[in-house]
Amino acid sequence: MSQKSREEMRLEYEKDYLKKLGNKKSTESDQYDETSMSEEERTQKVEDAEKIQNESAAQVQASSAAKNQSEDEQKKKAEFERQASTLRDELHLLKQMATLTNELESLKKQIKKHSRMKVSKKKAAPKRKVSKKKAAPKRK
Repeated sequence: MSQKSREEMRLEYEKDYLKKLGNKKSTESDQYDETSMSEEERTQKVEDAEKIQNESAAQVQASSAAKNQSEDEQKKKAEFERQASTLRDELHLLKQMATLTNELESLKKQIKKHSRMKVSKKKAAPKRKVSKKKAAPKRK
C-alpha cells in the first residue's frame, strides 16, 4: 500500500504540477496577447512618435532661428546707434566750426575798419638823464 500510495501521490503531484504549469503558461500567453499589438498599431505608434519628434525638432529649429535673428537685430541696432552718435558728434563739430568761421569773418571786418582810421604815432617820452656816481674815497 505504501507503494501504491507513493505512486498515487506522485501521479497526483504530476497532475497538479502540469495543471499549474498549464495555467501559468495560459496566463502568460493571455498577458502577452493583451500587451502585444498588431503590426498596424505598432506602425501607427511609430509614425505618431516620428511626427512628434519632427514637430519638436522644427520647433527647436524655429526657436534657434528666432534667437539668431534677434541677436542680429540687436547687433544692427547697436551699430546704427554707434553711427548715429558719430554723426551727431560730427554735426556738433561742424556747427562749432561754422560759428568760429563767422566770428573770424566778423573779426576780419573789424580789423579792416580799424585800418581805415587815421593812425597817429605816440610821442616819444624824453629820456632821463643818468647821473654818474661819485667815486668813494680810498682808505689808507
